[in-house]
Amino acid sequence: MTRLINALKGLILALSNVQVIDLGNFKSKRIAIVGPASSAFNTGKGSYIDGFDLVVRINKSAMTVDSAKHDHDIGRRTDILFHCFVENLQSGGGPLDFDLYNRLGVRYVINPRNEWTGLRNSFNFYKKYLRQAKTYLLPRSLYVRIRQPLGGYRPTTGYSALCALMESEFSELYITGFTFFKTAYGVGYRDEMKESKQALTFIKDAGWHNPEYEFQEFKKLLQKNARKKVITDQELTDILATN
Repeated sequence: MTRLINALKGLILALSNVQVIDLGNFKSKRIAIVGPASSAFNTGKGSYIDGFDLVVRINKSAMTVDSAKHDHDIGRRTDILFHCFVENLQSGGGPLDFDLYNRLGVRYVINPRNEWTGLRNSFNFYKKYLRQAKTYLLPRSLYVRIRQPLGGYRPTTGYSALCALMESEFSELYITGFTFFKTAYGVGYRDEMKESKQALTFIKDAGWHNPEYEFQEFKKLLQKNARKKVITDQELTDILATN
């Protein structure tokens, strides 16, 4: 009976708290998106990143920021967190810790997956924690467009975030920490994977995502949005030039 009651409470909380993100909120903003790849580290770009209007991070990155060990490279601010709403530390996005998010000043926690499994994950959060907390989804039509060219694979949280931001009318977008698994994870994210081959094997063995498909579609996305001011970090710039 308790489980049924909690499920009903969770459903009510989900219905009253989950919203579709309005990408118009990002219009004319200078945005930095910081992924978990090693290219975001050993750069000294922390203050530069924190100087943007909005700083976007992915999954467990909020935990890395909270450790305060890498401020010099990746900054301290997190305004937007894209999270897969799967709390597994090894393969998911880590705990959905809204006390942490509030302490960091996170304004939007976005589950990009506006489809059945993603909606179920959002519901599971409210059923588990029974707390009032605004969370967001990408527009359904946008998520369908993101997923459609990936050959049946599910888009990663980071790729979904990149696509969503590229859809907005930002004034500037700085991208760092994204190498499409051509390099290792950054320090403090998945430290058990020290080499790029381990990261790529991990993501492929899971069977949900295809980084190469995402990379090819990302290149098309950059071409489509060539009129916009998009700045990629040195590692991604080199990868784009040689692949």
